[in-house]
Amino acid sequence: MKKNNKTLQNILNKYQEIEMKLIEANGEVDDKLSELLVLNEMELSGKLDGYEKFVRYLKGQIAYLKEMEELYVKRRKILENSVKKCKYAMVNAMKVTENKKIKTDEFNFSLGKTQKWSVDVEKINEISKKELIKEGCAENVFKINLGQVKTKYKDSADDIPDWVDIIENTFIRVT
Repeated sequence: MKKNNKTLQNILNKYQEIEMKLIEANGEVDDKLSELLVLNEMELSGKLDGYEKFVRYLKGQIAYLKEMEELYVKRRKILENSVKKCKYAMVNAMKVTENKKIKTDEFNFSLGKTQKWSVDVEKINEISKKELIKEGCAENVFKINLGQVKTKYKDSADDIPDWVDIIENTFIRVT
């Protein structure tokens, strides 16, 4: 059997040619026109089969890639958790031994602290809200500018309002 090298668009164009011949023949389907229809239908069927096989192949590839994606996400998370556990163990070791800095042949280890600030907007009274807006620490729609709040209250540890929560975390710095 001869291979079908026609594109799907070529096959559709052929259907339009057959349609024009049908119109020219005043709607009468003779043997020649009938033969053209059967041949074009076979070509279309073969082309559609090929497309479907390719689509199924691509779907298989998509499923495989999704599976690999999930595998790599799982692996990445495992590795990220391992890094966190190692860093946590290192921080704890330095805390237990009361070492703030340790220098080795390869690295310098030092303990540092970070602060995580958050604001409980419900606790802020209207006067404080207006003041924060005026000072650029909040917007008129009252959206806290946490960076500005942090800058404003950072050096006044005793004067931090009760609507500001500060969580300190200890971390290890390796240089």
